[in-house]
Amino acid sequence: MKTIGNQTKLAIENFGIGSLDRDFIAAYGDVKKAAIVSLYKVTDKLSEEEYTAIINSIDSLIQGKFDDLIVTGFKQGGAGTSINMNINEVIALTASQKAGFEIDPIEKVNLFQSTNDTFTTALTIMAYRHLSRVEDKIVKLQEALITKENEYSSIVMTGRTEMQAALPITLGQVFGSFAGPVERDRWRLNKLKERIRTIALGGTAIGTGFGASINYSFEAEKQLRNSTGLPLCRSQNLPDEISNADKYAELANGYKLIALSIVKIAGDLLFYTSSDIDEIDPTELQYGSSIMAAKRNPVILEFIRGLAFNIQGECFKIDLYVQNGQLQLNPYLPFLTESLITIYHDLVKLIDAFLSKFINIIQINTKKIEENCINSKIIFNCLLPLIGYNKAKELYKKSKESNLTSLVEIKNFIKNETNIPDEDIKKVFNP
Repeated sequence: MKTIGNQTKLAIENFGIGSLDRDFIAAYGDVKKAAIVSLYKVTDKLSEEEYTAIINSIDSLIQGKFDDLIVTGFKQGGAGTSINMNINEVIALTASQKAGFEIDPIEKVNLFQSTNDTFTTALTIMAYRHLSRVEDKIVKLQEALITKENEYSSIVMTGRTEMQAALPITLGQVFGSFAGPVERDRWRLNKLKERIRTIALGGTAIGTGFGASINYSFEAEKQLRNSTGLPLCRSQNLPDEISNADKYAELANGYKLIALSIVKIAGDLLFYTSSDIDEIDPTELQYGSSIMAAKRNPVILEFIRGLAFNIQGECFKIDLYVQNGQLQLNPYLPFLTESLITIYHDLVKLIDAFLSKFINIIQINTKKIEENCINSKIIFNCLLPLIGYNKAKELYKKSKESNLTSLVEIKNFIKNETNIPDEDIKKVFNP
């Protein structure tokens, strides 16, 4: 049974054997199906037998039954022509075998299409689906952080600036500050849906529509929107849609900002979970050392930061691919696609691990939090509006000689050494 076409064989010789992500294959199948359904509906280019055989093969492609026959990878020259031809040939060969007569991969399966309008349309579909899933993950992360903000609202701890004790803050407020950038990430992702939903299908090679009828183009848009359930719309500037890929750089920048936020949040948590600070217990998930039995490592925080670094690197690559498009086409879309797929999978792994292996199972060491707060003497910084800088400095120095060991003792010390009303002292201890 012949399942590898001639153009696919040549691509393997030029670029080597590869594979494609399942989501991208399914998206490309969606594009091919919309094209064939539209062809059959508005033209007489396909017989009923040809149409039925091709559609059955496309359905099998979408369902993942031909994944092992897609042997071209994303690292290739030609703007994705090898991928398009691999898919065309698989559909044509399998359809021919079932129909009992030859179906041509170019004259039939690829009719009214080019690589340039089908590849970017498939990429848009996959990118939109991935964006929606990442948005769902970000919503769950934001909700988890807000839950912790409320749960820890009464735990007073040491607020720090430049790695030094500064003023009291609640642990709830700290988690609220973590939720802030995640909330903005959620907003940005939602806005990006509008930016990336335009498609080029029907524009064929350079956006002029050469080689396809206008009735087919509008029908293909409608069919694709209906079959995918996505709010896709035909670009009002098809030469732009095929020539420029900046919408993917904008999408990547949204993902990069998530990674930046995660690096900062996880960095803060590395401090809070360190053995010297020990205010948050991350739960020991595995051995910390093969030679040090009493050592524990912050493996999940390191894992998600490493993934975040990798995401930022892939985003930078996307910028390079986008800016190096040439004239009426960007030949680096396959490379760009691979980077977007890597970013998506890394983001999903990152958020899932952060939630299930850290946020949802951490324990708070309230005793250590109070001990650190007492030792830092930051409460005295809160007295400035009440007694002034010099008096607060004097009290701070005197407290160091008094061996205060609890927040209650500090509160009583302030009460005995000043004329501050009890109500005002209570406010100092409730940031």
